[in-house]
Amino acid sequence: MEILAVPVTEDKVDMPGKASEVHVYEIPDNMDKYILIKRYENVALKIKDDGGLPLLESLIKEKVNSVILPGIGGPGITFLHNKIKVYISTGEEIGALDNYLANKLKYTDKPTVFNCPEILFKKAEEYRNKL
Repeated sequence: MEILAVPVTEDKVDMPGKASEVHVYEIPDNMDKYILIKRYENVALKIKDDGGLPLLESLIKEKVNSVILPGIGGPGITFLHNKIKVYISTGEEIGALDNYLANKLKYTDKPTVFNCPEILFKKAEEYRNKL
């Protein structure tokens, strides 16, 4: 069984530091469906100076295995390294979920966003050290 998270705003996949909420899904081993098991407010919206790191930290606490994002910066990749798989998708959440089940999403272990403030790299290490 897989636990998959999608940060969303108005039913669209959104960046970890901007999404209004997080949807957490259970994916059975046969990958034939997704079951919404939890939704919660994006904690990163309350800690503005840390980008999407608070949301990513919350995914680890929720025991998430994979996350669908429209993009991810170096700080997020640094923080999630060997903890959560990152898949890239934009647009509607339902389309992203369907593409995930069909194995059509691109996995990445490299940043796809390159304009992250340098301070976030240091904060990513601090968040990682808290785990």
